[in-house]
Amino acid sequence: MEHALLTTTAGIFVAAASGIIGSFLVLRKMTLISDALSHVALPGIALGILFSFEPLLGGLGFLFVAALLIWKIEEKTKLAIESVTGVLFVSALAIGTLLIEEHELLEAFFGSVESVTFAEALLQIGLSLIILGIMAKFWKPLLLTSIAPDLSAAEKISRSRMELLLLILIALTITIGISFVGVLLMSALLIIPAATARNIAHNLTAFVVLSVTFAIISLGSGIGIATITEINPGIITALVSAGLFVISLPFTKKS
Repeated sequence: MEHALLTTTAGIFVAAASGIIGSFLVLRKMTLISDALSHVALPGIALGILFSFEPLLGGLGFLFVAALLIWKIEEKTKLAIESVTGVLFVSALAIGTLLIEEHELLEAFFGSVESVTFAEALLQIGLSLIILGIMAKFWKPLLLTSIAPDLSAAEKISRSRMELLLLILIALTITIGISFVGVLLMSALLIIPAATARNIAHNLTAFVVLSVTFAIISLGSGIGIATITEINPGIITALVSAGLFVISLPFTKKS
């Protein structure tokens, strides 16, 4: 009972962080980046399993390095972030698949509530609070560089630094979410709830609040159903979030 309560609590915090980060990804039209970047965690997870240390920390290490590489390569070469992320995504997916056994690969791809340990749940809650705290501190510069780059330049806000910060926040969010939904279905937490909220929200505050709400509903459903069935939580989360998106379509703003 205590484990289930802690896991559910961690899931709520993870979903809240995912909803907020997802809203910025939708604003910046960076939705495909999170999907590709999530696969970069796979080699780190594999190394954690092979050498008996916390897989989430392995995934975080790889994602953090990937965020720095993407930012630096994009800055030096002027290649699109999507292109750089695609190269890392394919490479990491191939390496991770080689290192991990088939049954462990399935869990890494789709998530597993049962595999979330007490330590992992605490780590997820802690990192969620860090993400939310950073977002609160840098809300204005992140928002300005997302929706009003000219104004942010006038305010002497570094777009490059805010881009790096957002990439690091994406990496942290993916790290805490993959235990629940796996590397394949992170979009169910990061992108689909935010896209659903964008369909029906009429202002920025409503957009962010709805994004968080839909993420919590989706992941909460995934965790709840996974605890009483043998279905992976990531699959349920994806189906619920997709269902909410479909329901939102008739209410999509025309302007």
